[in-house]
Amino acid sequence: MIRSMHKATPRQFILASLPWVCLLACGLNAQAAESYKLRQAPVGAFGGEIAASADNPGFFGTASLTQLQIYKIADANGNNVAPSSIAPIQLNPALPYKVAFPTGSLAFNQDQTQLNLVGGYLTEGKYGDGHVAFAINVPFIQQKRTFVVTQPAGTLTPAATTPPLSAAIVGQLNAGAAQANALVQAKVLAAGANQNLETSGVGDTELSTVWVRHVDRLKVAAGVSLFVPTGSYDKNRGPNPGFGNFYTLRPGVAVTYNLNPKHSDETWDSGVTIAGRVSYGMNTRNKDTDYKSGNFIYSEGGIVKVRGDWAYGVNVFSIQQISDDTGSGATLGGNRYKTNGVGPFVSFKLPGKDAGFNLQYSDNFGGRNAIVAKSLQLRFVKAW
Repeated sequence: MIRSMHKATPRQFILASLPWVCLLACGLNAQAAESYKLRQAPVGAFGGEIAASADNPGFFGTASLTQLQIYKIADANGNNVAPSSIAPIQLNPALPYKVAFPTGSLAFNQDQTQLNLVGGYLTEGKYGDGHVAFAINVPFIQQKRTFVVTQPAGTLTPAATTPPLSAAIVGQLNAGAAQANALVQAKVLAAGANQNLETSGVGDTELSTVWVRHVDRLKVAAGVSLFVPTGSYDKNRGPNPGFGNFYTLRPGVAVTYNLNPKHSDETWDSGVTIAGRVSYGMNTRNKDTDYKSGNFIYSEGGIVKVRGDWAYGVNVFSIQQISDDTGSGATLGGNRYKTNGVGPFVSFKLPGKDAGFNLQYSDNFGGRNAIVAKSLQLRFVKAW
């Protein structure tokens, strides 16, 4: 065995590791919902509009400007996602010496500015004692991602000096280890090249049909949304305005109830409206990646109090994946997406106008296999 080491060159040592090094991947591996996200924004939707006392048939529109920061990717335990582990590299199949690598770390941040334009029409006629609304939601998205993988250098194990070896053999082993480390670092940099990017473009379009019935203090809205893959998307790129070449169907129902419509009362429930909603998302397979994210449930609750033209409140929501991912690269049997969020909002209704503004802050908590984000959103709502 020692004689074979005398004949081996540093080049021969390193060539034994090349097939493994080519498998190194430090990108966002598909583990729980594709790229740790679902077609359900990790932001609450309820605002001061839930206190609206009447539905106005005709055309309506909203414009929402959202500044969102994704500051963490949570693993199955809620900790920061770490790069894939690196198996030790054996420098020569005939020798016991390997280059062992410690666990690396990932620093991730993505700033995103998003403008959503919504237009729709609420029918004047009634169907089943309720109006029907048709709407289209088109997002325009700008993203900037910082993705830095730190991989400490690997070391020889066992040490090249035990048992005692000649200086020439020690030199060859050390040179082989240095070349193995250089190849690993080059692969780490290459894997991050398609992540550290700035992108912008149209996102995926949402088409909705909703039946709305408003009776006294109670309002019920039941409908379905279809997300169409109109967004800019490249499977080899990290940040993407679009989610992928697949569709998402999301039926749901929302209920609001005005506890006390007499805003002038001094009682605690004067001008208070509570709201809740639940929806169920179903995804088709991403044709570009052969990956299908599991289905999910979205639930949200909110409460708002109106004082004159002002309203303020808070909402809380939860997104839970309830079926496993399938397809290329999916982790079966678990690792499902989960996140929660909470945040306050304040609204102002323009006096004498069927229009108003809503300012809302939201932050995620309890994330598992999911992106973790905080956001600030300004929304303008107008009925014509």
